[in-house]
Amino acid sequence: MKLNLVNKLYISIAVLLFICLSYKIINYKGWERFYYFSSVSAPADYPVFIEKIQFQLPDNEDSHDFYQSRDENVNAFRTGWGEEYYSAWVHKPLRLPEKLVIEYASYSEQKFYSGVIDLPGPEILEIFKAALKEKQAAKLSSSGGDKLGLRFVVGIAPKGNIVVWLRGVYLEKKILQTKIESVNSQGKVLPGKNNAALNLLFKELSDSVKLELKKGSGTPANYLDSSTHYIEQNKELWEYQKKNHFID
Repeated sequence: MKLNLVNKLYISIAVLLFICLSYKIINYKGWERFYYFSSVSAPADYPVFIEKIQFQLPDNEDSHDFYQSRDENVNAFRTGWGEEYYSAWVHKPLRLPEKLVIEYASYSEQKFYSGVIDLPGPEILEIFKAALKEKQAAKLSSSGGDKLGLRFVVGIAPKGNIVVWLRGVYLEKKILQTKIESVNSQGKVLPGKNNAALNLLFKELSDSVKLELKKGSGTPANYLDSSTHYIEQNKELWEYQKKNHFID
């Protein structure tokens, strides 16, 4: 009788552990996770200062921030249209983003912009799957060795225009082109969104750049149809890497 009770107890514990493990696996959704890195860019003649930019992930998981590219490139005013942060480093596979949250100031327009943008989830998923299958995924650095994934690049163009690309090896897909409104045109009056705040954000922008912008015709072209030249610029590198078996 005691043996039966002990066996039943062990079986109950095993079932409970199985249920907990199954729930953890299903909740984690490893089949929906991929390696990716994110950069943000703006045209050299359209200086912006980004106050916030991040991807929102499903089920309120930790947001994916662009802090390296934002702080070291764009907010340091040394970026160009479609340019990426130089070092793509990943920590763990993440679920694909659902939304892009962005807040920034434009020096040329003297405006603040803010928006929450829906991303084309099914299209992004298909691009990731195809890139891995067709060996177009790029190598991304990590503490556990190189990982295969893709790179998101956000482009901030004049007048609130936003572009998002996905990139890999011989791969560049424009997955989003949209427009957000300035904070003023949204009818919002937000603290800290004034001329004094703009001057403070752009205090590190060189006087020579400011002078050139004043000499120009104001806001530059919208850049939406401008090529990033990503594939042309990297073709020689990929050929070398393939020849020397660094990539497949």
